[in-house]
Amino acid sequence: MEDNSPLETVKFAKPDDIETAIGKQCAALIDDGATLQMGIGEIPNAVLAQLGDHKNLGIHTEMFADGVIPLVEKGVINGAGKAIDAGRMVATFLLGSKQLYDYTQRNDGVRMMDVGYTNDPFIIAKNPKVTAINTALQVDLTGQICADSLGTTFYSGVGGQIDFFYGASRSRGGKAIIAMPSVTGKGISKIAPVLLPGAGVVTTRAHAQWLVTEYGAVNLYGRSLQERARLMIGVAHPDHRETLDRAAFERFGSHYHFISK
Repeated sequence: MEDNSPLETVKFAKPDDIETAIGKQCAALIDDGATLQMGIGEIPNAVLAQLGDHKNLGIHTEMFADGVIPLVEKGVINGAGKAIDAGRMVATFLLGSKQLYDYTQRNDGVRMMDVGYTNDPFIIAKNPKVTAINTALQVDLTGQICADSLGTTFYSGVGGQIDFFYGASRSRGGKAIIAMPSVTGKGISKIAPVLLPGAGVVTTRAHAQWLVTEYGAVNLYGRSLQERARLMIGVAHPDHRETLDRAAFERFGSHYHFISK
C-alpha cells in the first residue's frame, strides 16, 4: 500500500567532547576499504565525523542517517572495497532529516533491502573488513554486553547488534566494536562488576571483541576473564577504577593481580 504522508524527521545533536573522543578512538580502528555498520545516535555521527581522511569505505547496515552524506560527497564512502553490492550503500531503513530522504530518493547508489538480507550474518560476512560499531547500556567485567534493558526495565529492542557482531567476526579482517561513554549521565559506571539483576545479555562474552570508551580501545577477544577485567578497567572512568579493581580481585582471587593502592 502506498502512503504519501510526510516522513518523520529527526535532528541529532552535535557530538559533545566525550562522543568526539569516542569517535576518534573508533576511527583509528577502521581500515581503508572497510564496510561499515553503525547504529543510531550521536556516537555513530561522531565516528563518521572522524573519517574524512579514510579511503574507499562502504556501507552495509541496518540503518544510516545524515552523517554518511558528507563522506559520500567527498568520495570517502564509495563502496569500492565491497565484494557484494559494490558501489552501493545498503540498508533496510533510514532515520534523519528531510535532506537525507531527498538525497536517497531514486539514488542508484543506495539499495534499500529487506532486513532478512541486511542482517543476515552470512551475507554481511561476504564483504571484507566489515566493521560493526554498536553501543551498550552496560558491560560487565567478563565482557557480557547488555544493550536492551536497565535491569528488568526494558529500554530498547536488541536490534541487529548480534547479527552484525557475528557477521563482522566471520568477515575477512572484520572487527566488532562496542562504543560507549564510560559513565551514564548520572555518573554511574557503564562498566560494572556484574550486570544489574534482570539485565539481558544481548551479545555474549564469547562474541565480545573491541570495547571503546573516551579513555581508549581494548580488544577482549580471546582473552582470559582476568585479562578482560584488567583491560576494561583501563578504559573505565578513573573515578570508578579502584572499585572495579577491588571487585575483580574479589571475584578472581589469586588469579587476578590486585593493582590498586
